[in-house]
Formats: sequence, C-alpha cells, structure tokens
Amino acid sequence: MAEIIQQIQKRMLVSLAQVAKKVGLREGDHVLIEERDGGIFIRPVGWHDKSQEYFWTKEWQDKMDRSLTALQEGRYQVFHSPEDLLRSLGEEAENADDNSN
Repeated sequence: MAEIIQQIQKRMLVSLAQVAKKVGLREGDHVLIEERDGGIFIRPVGWHDKSQEYFWTKEWQDKMDRSLTALQEGRYQVFHSPEDLLRSLGEEAENADDNSN
C-alpha cells in the first residue's frame, strides 16, 4: 500500500477517507488505536475484534447457549487422557453407525 502523508487538522483530526474503502471502514465503525514501535497503528474492530465476527453469528451463539446449558445441567464427560477421549469418540461413532442401519 502506498504511503499517505497528511497534515494534522484542528483538534488532532486526521482523515482516513483515502484508505477507509480499502479496509472496509464506514462512518460509525470502531477502530483500535495502538501506539507501538514509535508509531500509531489503527485497526478496524467492532465492539469485538472483527477477526472474531464468526463467533457473534446466531449459529455460534446458539451453540454457545447449548453448551452452557449442558454444562449447567451436568451433561458433560471428564476425560483423564487424550486416549480416553479418542476411545469415547470411537465408541460414539460405532454406535452412530449401528443406529443408522
């Protein structure tokens, strides 16, 4: 990306218009401003990090709600080793195959 040099305006304002379209910024969006390595870095975020948007979809939130309910109701298993977990998953797969016939 080409460098852009701008003059700081009154009240320390800087226009992002030249790069906003390229990074998908619109009026009302949020940005994270970080000071590091002697510079200022601006990154688009929502009220959550945009790289995590999938988590906030209805589908994922429904999965999280079901998981929380199962946890609160005690519907979970504890495994003491990875082997125990894999053995259990193998048994579940076998049972699913048996039930599909």
